[in-house]
Amino acid sequence: MRRLTILFLTLVFVSLPMLALAQPVDGTYTSAFRGGNVLNGHTSVARQGVNSGNPKIFHGQSWDGVALGTQWEIKCGVQTTDTPPDYSLYNALTGNGFITYNQTFNGGTFTLYADPNVGWGSGSGTLNVTQATSQVFYQNFIPVSSSFTAFTSGMFDGGQCRLDFAFGNGFGVGETPYLVKPATYPAFLAADCSLADGAHQFGVWADANDIIVQIACPVPVEESTWGAVKALYR
Repeated sequence: MRRLTILFLTLVFVSLPMLALAQPVDGTYTSAFRGGNVLNGHTSVARQGVNSGNPKIFHGQSWDGVALGTQWEIKCGVQTTDTPPDYSLYNALTGNGFITYNQTFNGGTFTLYADPNVGWGSGSGTLNVTQATSQVFYQNFIPVSSSFTAFTSGMFDGGQCRLDFAFGNGFGVGETPYLVKPATYPAFLAADCSLADGAHQFGVWADANDIIVQIACPVPVEESTWGAVKALYR
């Protein structure tokens, strides 16, 4: 009996670090660009038509060079209303210049997976709003390159911890109908968060190369300090 008791206590103490990682841990976490260990991401935005159409559904996952979603996932934010693009830096006569698009995705979910290299624990929850701004450069009326920045926030299950998640230095990789999305980018999703069917494999996909994550536990009563983090991207 004594040996069994010792074995049980040993298992308990060995398990404590694992249990400690089973909850979100307050702090600010960054990707390699800023000296941290949060993995960069691959993202996709599904749409109803070949090159347009609502709803549009956001899907982002961590990318370790081999597999998607081993460290974090943000998905199922839905856009139902388009904001007119900004053509102020675009020459409509020559077809050259930048067009800026602003998108708002409502709802969705997030999941963080425990990683000792990051130390943020783990957890899942519900998103509020995801806002994305992309700028596409056109030459002779043809899109040549694109970049984007996105921010999202939400609450972990249980309502005690807040998540703020920023994507920066993102760039577009491909778009239908010009290319077919590779399997190394998040799956296109339907508005109900199921996988888009074979007749709706439309959208864009991109890389996110600079990430800042803030976890606040418990949620402060005063206004969030996330504005200071967002200011880093200005």
